[in-house]
Amino acid sequence: MEKHVKQPIVDQCLGCANIEGEFCKIWVSPATKWRMGTCPSATHIKADITAPEQKVRVGQQKQKKKV
Repeated sequence: MEKHVKQPIVDQCLGCANIEGEFCKIWVSPATKWRMGTCPSATHIKADITAPEQKVRVGQQKQKKKV
């Protein structure tokens, strides 16, 4: 088996609780986790999750059946 060599943390990792010395406890290559946005294991960043707004319908009436 190949042994993976841990790479040092990047600037975005500073302040995270998963840092041990100069390396991440979870990921071998922390830079790849920041490539597409935020790291999924970052403890120092709060996720902004908002619920989509509901459409408000005003004045809806049932249509009468034509005979």
